[in-house]
Amino acid sequence: MASSSWKANKDQLFRGDAESGVALPTPSAPSSIVRHVLYLEGYGRETPYLSGTESREIADRFAGADGYVYTGRPKDWVNLGVKHRSRKELLQLLRGKGKGDAEWPSAFEVMRARQYVEEWQEHLADFRNMDDIAEDKLRDVTKKAYSK
Repeated sequence: MASSSWKANKDQLFRGDAESGVALPTPSAPSSIVRHVLYLEGYGRETPYLSGTESREIADRFAGADGYVYTGRPKDWVNLGVKHRSRKELLQLLRGKGKGDAEWPSAFEVMRARQYVEEWQEHLADFRNMDDIAEDKLRDVTKKAYSK
């Protein structure tokens, strides 16, 4: 069950990823939230987002047996130039055929993405405004957004 008391200004998010480090986002990749949440185009697809969850247990599941759980604090992301897309915001966008960055031709797929956001207590770290920075700088920002 999602925590109704989660607050971006004080709480952390968890991300399950490879033990070697957090996946690198692709700021210039398609910005559809539905595409991201539903893993359309498969695992490893380019995406400008990194998903996080309010639940360490859910992050453990995404990390798998060989992965690691990283933590992030959305209140610190502002200083890095990373936008926090909260679960509340995502749920507002994922209605009908979607709104804004969640607009999608299939209302069913939007509904399914909404269900996943609810189930996984998902938030997004949005890197879209970083499409003009070098990869090593993007890697540094990513490491600071979600760290061991």
